[in-house]
This record gives sequence, structure tokens and C-alpha cells, in this order.
Amino acid sequence: MTELETQIADNRAAVEEFVAAARAVGAGGWSTPRSEGAWTPAQIAEHLAILYEFNRRVVTGTAPSPIPRLIRPIVQRLARGIVVDSTLKAGRFTRKARTPAMFQPSAAPPGPDVVLGRLDAAVRGFEADLRSRHPEARHTIAHPIFGTIPTERWIRLQAIHARHHRAQIASLPARGNSATPQLPTSK
Repeated sequence: MTELETQIADNRAAVEEFVAAARAVGAGGWSTPRSEGAWTPAQIAEHLAILYEFNRRVVTGTAPSPIPRLIRPIVQRLARGIVVDSTLKAGRFTRKARTPAMFQPSAAPPGPDVVLGRLDAAVRGFEADLRSRHPEARHTIAHPIFGTIPTERWIRLQAIHARHHRAQIASLPARGNSATPQLPTSK
């Protein structure tokens, strides 16, 4: 298996772990915030779907850059060091940051089947887009915010991101209609 396929498989595993954790929350917890001011599991799942939809545009070279052209090289180098390099080195996010507006979820996303279906479709498209690139173009990604990144490193960042959100959801108790069995109470 090539390094690209290894990273795609790891990213797929990370997303599947997230989906399993999201489904385990159950209908009763899907729209309940994790804490005051925090996103609900529904919003976290929608955020990931939005991000993978954007990632498809990054892979195909159609994602717009919000950074003015004149300062883009400097800002991209700085952003790559602060976000990408530090996260990959640690294997986790090392700082708390505000999610850019373009990746913010809606106030009330639909149910799990819809949002998780959207996430699955986005991830499958992302994988297909990566594999369909010309072999010579597969080595790097021209990211509109982080600049040029080796493709395997960028995919690894996506897996870290999915696992970050899986950990947030996995820490929640299961609430109603979940796949988590309820233990009988003793008298």
C-alpha cells in the first residue's frame, strides 16, 4: 500500500470512529450541547461534513483563498507553522482556536441520518478526488490557507481533526434511542 493509500485508510478509520461515537450518543443527545456555549453532536458532525466538502474543493483546486494575494505567502507560511506543523508534530491540536465562519455549522442541523450521510458522501468524494489526481500532482496540495503541503501530511491533519471531534462526542453519556445497551439495575 502506498503512503497516500495508508493515509486515506487512516482518515477513513478516523471518520468511522467519529460516526460510531456520534451514533452512540442517541437521539436524546444529538441536539444537546456538550456544555454551555458548546456545539451539539449534530453541529460537530455538520462541521466535519462542511470541512470535507471544502476539502474536495481544495483537492480539485477550486477552493477560494480568503487571504489577499499580496500577503498570501507570508500568512500561509505562518498559518502552516502554527496549525499544520504543530498539530502534526504533537499528533493532536495544541491550541484552541475559533472555527472560521465558513466552517461553522447551522444552529439546528437535521437528524443523524441526514448529517452523517452528508459526511459520508463528502469523505467518499474527498477520497475519490485524491485518487483521481494525476500521479505527479498527488504529491502536494495547494491549500488556500496553508499554502503547499505534502498530500500525506494534509490527510493526516484531517484524521487528527476527526479524532479530535470524536473525543468530544465520545465523552458524552448516551441519551435515549442509542445503540448502547442499558445495564439492568440491581435491587
